[in-house]
Amino acid sequence: MNHLYWRIPSSIDLGSLLKKHPPKFKYKIDYFYYFIELLCDLMEYNDLDGNGGYVNLNAKLMQSIVHNYNLYLKYLLEQRIIRTDKQYIVGAKSFGYVLNKLDYNAEIQQIEIQNFVIRKNRARKNRALEQEMKVTCSKYSYLTKWFNDKLQIDAEGAKRKIEELFPEPTGAIKGVAKGKAGKATKKYSAKLAVQKLVNRDFYYKIDENVGRFHSNLTNIKKELRNYITYDGQPLVNIDIKNSQPLLSTLLLDPSFYAPQKKPRYINIYNIPSSFNLLINNNKHSYIDTIIMLVKVLQSVDIKQVNSYTRMAKSGDFYQQLSKVMYPTKAFDKGEMKKLTYTVFFSNNRSIQGMHYMPKRQFKKKFPDVYKVFRALKIKNHRALSHILQRIESEIMIQKVCQRISFEQPTLPIFTIHDSIITTDGNQDYVSKVIKEEAFKLTGLKVMLGIESLIDN
Repeated sequence: MNHLYWRIPSSIDLGSLLKKHPPKFKYKIDYFYYFIELLCDLMEYNDLDGNGGYVNLNAKLMQSIVHNYNLYLKYLLEQRIIRTDKQYIVGAKSFGYVLNKLDYNAEIQQIEIQNFVIRKNRARKNRALEQEMKVTCSKYSYLTKWFNDKLQIDAEGAKRKIEELFPEPTGAIKGVAKGKAGKATKKYSAKLAVQKLVNRDFYYKIDENVGRFHSNLTNIKKELRNYITYDGQPLVNIDIKNSQPLLSTLLLDPSFYAPQKKPRYINIYNIPSSFNLLINNNKHSYIDTIIMLVKVLQSVDIKQVNSYTRMAKSGDFYQQLSKVMYPTKAFDKGEMKKLTYTVFFSNNRSIQGMHYMPKRQFKKKFPDVYKVFRALKIKNHRALSHILQRIESEIMIQKVCQRISFEQPTLPIFTIHDSIITTDGNQDYVSKVIKEEAFKLTGLKVMLGIESLIDN
């Protein structure tokens, strides 16, 4: 857990800055450190590229810690320590901020918290986090027990990999540019994730909203997992190929919405947490929405739906989608995943910018499939992602991991949403369990990818 110090980039010298340009209000230096550390911590968890490199800061959260937080932010902006995207949407998006003075080779420095009240608040926060982790342990001990001294990372190897992944730019642009998170920001975030593993600063939490298990391993950059071992043994990752598109085929089957006393497979009624997201307005219940969805499904072109379903079940969805969408263009898996997630998860009202074009192109090729996905997102665009992630979590955490913990209680397992990491040599057994439990729950025959996490 965090101790009573701040983690601050070494390129930021607040002490000198405050002496040279003293603020025009009575301040506490620890509050400045609070905002900088907050940005650094949130960089590790946020989709930086998806938000143009910026981290959204909630005003209520900041005010709960610093009542005159706006004065501190204003000063940091004026001194160009941070900058903002100036984008605020009521009820949807807070202002985004990014560290402006983040040197490309910045290291992580620890600065002791000086203010008594802030030290007291940090200690209280640490206790709250520890209690939260204890609650998670009590419910998911089969996942949390593996976060111990046997889980290690080759820090030197990981640092060399970070330098390889983020070579120092030779051009003038080194920060946030063209809607992408700057390499300096990503590099620092990667260093922070490695340091937490080195220090055994473990954290884990279940997202009660969608059931996902978040931990050090889910938030560290994929390439850096190759330097992680358990009890000195290399790890292997087993994942469900194109999991989200595959699970989306369940939503194209009318039986998914049919009330049944003993359903053979999971359906919408097994995901009650989605009901509030499906209510169109105060006058309609989720039953009305489900009736509407069934009517939409009754009007779709079955051949088109079957074509999409075959692609999703092939285990090679993104490459096949690329051939359909861009037959003359070279395959780019990253681009096709981004297109798919834009269709799945963006707001129906997104009609311009980076969201509009992919959706328009997908709609042109699969108009009826798009119509179903759009109907699911009428009230809340998070409904579709919520349902898919809930099903994914039910498979991997509630079924697969629980079964492994019962059958092989000494076998280390870590989840990365749609995949499971275990020690090398156990991939055949874990693969068997994933296939069997996925079929029992969904009726789908999943294709798996197996990747050895060994430093090459």
